[in-house]
Amino acid sequence: MEFVLNRKSRDITDEELLNDMKRVASLLNQNYLSKSEYKKQGQFSPSTIDYRFNGWINACKKCGFEMHPFYREKVSDGEVIKDIRTTAQRLGKKSITHREYSLYGKYDAINNFGTWNNALKKAGLEITLNRSYCKEDLFEEIELIWIKLGRQPTTTDIKSGISKFSLNTYIRNFGSWSNTLKEFVENINNIKDESVEEELPVQDDGLEEKAIKHRTKRDINLRMRFLVMKRDNFKCCLCGASPAKDPMVELHIDHIVPWAKGGETVIDNLQTLCSKCNLGKSDLPLD
Repeated sequence: MEFVLNRKSRDITDEELLNDMKRVASLLNQNYLSKSEYKKQGQFSPSTIDYRFNGWINACKKCGFEMHPFYREKVSDGEVIKDIRTTAQRLGKKSITHREYSLYGKYDAINNFGTWNNALKKAGLEITLNRSYCKEDLFEEIELIWIKLGRQPTTTDIKSGISKFSLNTYIRNFGSWSNTLKEFVENINNIKDESVEEELPVQDDGLEEKAIKHRTKRDINLRMRFLVMKRDNFKCCLCGASPAKDPMVELHIDHIVPWAKGGETVIDNLQTLCSKCNLGKSDLPLD
């Protein structure tokens, strides 16, 4: 499987974006559309539409939609500020991150104030300090998110708080989100099967049957997990379940020939299974 990026947003025309919004609204049999509704069934990222039309509401106007009930009753800045302060007090902090507020707060502060630091200023809290991280830390976080989602993460995903790093952190280190993904893909595609080929000592446990001598360690590191899932298209090899279609699906990596029966931790002996199939298979080898 060749690992490639999704189509770049700059190659998508305004007409394509608006037509897809109309398509989703038609599927829902309504003449209005929210970001969350579009995110579930749309072909493109809501953030791309936001950027292209200078806001979601402007894009909806271009489509001729009615105002969505959510936007008609938009939460006031004062209510959001009060909730940010309450959340910080509840966590016992002078300042909180956007990720923390996404987990424990009630509202979408970015929708009211544009950036998280603006929201903190309005709430009278300390501004989150900018920090630099090494690329390996950022790449590892993207791996975790990609595995969890079962698809390429978008800026909307990062803004939602799924990442422990902010979108601005990625942009400061790589220049843009598209550059972040480009460098990540180049990095991951250059990685080969790095299985540990070391001879491990056989334990003398006093049993008559000779213990199995493995060439590799049983533990599967994050990088190898990602490479196996990438090869398997982030789907369960038995039932086809994927977190890209169902967020409740949890993917595991399984030894095809069980470790206890001599199987090695190498990519050719590993497969992607959902938690249900993995539990059902246990240590049974597949024919």
